[in-house]
Amino acid sequence: MEQNADIRQFIEVIKRRKFQFIIPSLLVFLIAVLISLVLPPVYKSTGTILIEAQEIPQDLVRTTVTGYVEERLQAITQVVLSRARLIEIINRFGLYQDLKGRYSIEEIVEKMREDVKMEPIMTEVDKPGSGKSNSAIIAFTLSYEGKDPKQVAQVANLFVSLYLEENLRNREEKTRTTYEFLEEQLAKLRTEIVAIEGKTAEFKKKHVNHLPELMQLNFQTMGQLQRQIEAKEEQIKGLIDRKIYLEGQLATLDPTMYAFSIGGKRVMTPREELETLRSQYLSLSATLSPQHPDVINLKKRLEAVQAEVSGREDLRQVYRKLHDKEHQLTMISEKFSDKHPDVIKLKKEIALLKDEVSALSEKQTVFKGEDEKPENPSYINLQTQITSTQMDIETTRKERNLLKVKYEEYQKRVENTPQVEQEYLVLQRDYSNAQAKYQETMNRLLGAREATGLEKSRKAERFTLIDPPIVPERPDRPNRLAILLIGMVLATGCGIGFGSLSEYMDQSVYRADELAAISGFPVLAVIPYLETEEDRKKMMQKKWAWIVSAAGLVIICAAAAHFLYRPLDILWIQIVQRFSIRF
Repeated sequence: MEQNADIRQFIEVIKRRKFQFIIPSLLVFLIAVLISLVLPPVYKSTGTILIEAQEIPQDLVRTTVTGYVEERLQAITQVVLSRARLIEIINRFGLYQDLKGRYSIEEIVEKMREDVKMEPIMTEVDKPGSGKSNSAIIAFTLSYEGKDPKQVAQVANLFVSLYLEENLRNREEKTRTTYEFLEEQLAKLRTEIVAIEGKTAEFKKKHVNHLPELMQLNFQTMGQLQRQIEAKEEQIKGLIDRKIYLEGQLATLDPTMYAFSIGGKRVMTPREELETLRSQYLSLSATLSPQHPDVINLKKRLEAVQAEVSGREDLRQVYRKLHDKEHQLTMISEKFSDKHPDVIKLKKEIALLKDEVSALSEKQTVFKGEDEKPENPSYINLQTQITSTQMDIETTRKERNLLKVKYEEYQKRVENTPQVEQEYLVLQRDYSNAQAKYQETMNRLLGAREATGLEKSRKAERFTLIDPPIVPERPDRPNRLAILLIGMVLATGCGIGFGSLSEYMDQSVYRADELAAISGFPVLAVIPYLETEEDRKKMMQKKWAWIVSAAGLVIICAAAAHFLYRPLDILWIQIVQRFSIRF
């Protein structure tokens, strides 16, 4: 019962505040209708560009255009939407004529940048081998908004063309720049390699015998020379021994054993003469007295010859000692210097022997057999062999000295090889590094050349227009139906709010229970309002005014829907189809 009373009160409030509800609602709705009619239509033409991946696998041919697609799209957008290019497009199509004079050129350019929209289309792409997926751009839309549909389509197509052309130009320029850079680097590396090769050749020419690769050969040659020197030393020792032996043999022979006088008679040797004189002295001593002059004369001659023979024997022995000492000095001088004590001692002994030889030679006054030309064939043969042996010794010594000089030369080569090797290794390392860089750059250049061919043949990543911009048939905004619906919602809310506020602010008493509550006395009776004929006429006029207003509002809404949203016949057919599908 109490709930029915509340409903009746609510209905009474609506009847009482119907104008406060209706008038604000109508005003707000009319404002929404005016807004939907006043706002100019904005048309939007959109093209879709697909980002196609490289046709040839990356493992076979790699492109030189690197970086993320987002970065390249942003770079292309900055180039396409540059100030100079936008001003050119504005002047070419006569855009924003209504803004010229009221706004600066910078503001108009900024307005056009806002009207051009590039929106990427993302998708989830699986990473091969990782099992994870990342977001990637597979396409993007490019749209332009304006008031003239044909002009919007033309400008949108132009922007699509600019994006496609700029992408091609950008990729070709990057590929060409990479190729030219690598060519320049390759030329520099080629010059560097030629310079290093020249330095290496000059270094080899300067240190031809000290190169590291000749170290083993130098060692082998040193070994061979050492063995040859040792062989020569042994040969010299053998020749010296032979000479000593021959000199010993020579000392036992008499050089004049077979000498002959001018008359053809054989000249006796001192020993033979000594033996003859001894025989004669014995014979004379046997027949004559010791004081006989012939005996005395023969005795003196015998003593002189005997002294001569013994002196010669001493001289030969001294000669043999002298030769021995000289041989020892020769052998020891090869091992020690002149200041060595043994060398000094031998030199003193040789000097003493030479003085002794000189003294003994001066005593040979009776018979100078040694000063005469030897005629003994054996003596001459031994002398010849001794001379030949001495010549062989000198020749062998010269050969040994030459071998020692060569050995010292190769020894210096071996000693200098580490230092030369260090410098040579620096050159080799520089050459190897330059060669490696050259080969690496050459491989990159070949890759860049393949990438250039890839771009020219349009086999690399490219932008493909799959949905070109067309002339829009309907405006993209404003959405007049949405504005009307929002206006209806706002109008209803404003009506209810204004009516509720009016009822809340009104202090009048409209019910008996309210009056009883205020006065504190019970209400005995309620006298209803008595309508007159004039009141009924006014009520009828108000009804017709409301009917006409409602009809006009319906007509305005229908006209707005017909002209601004969709024709009524098409809208009716769609509504019927939807209801037929549902039921």
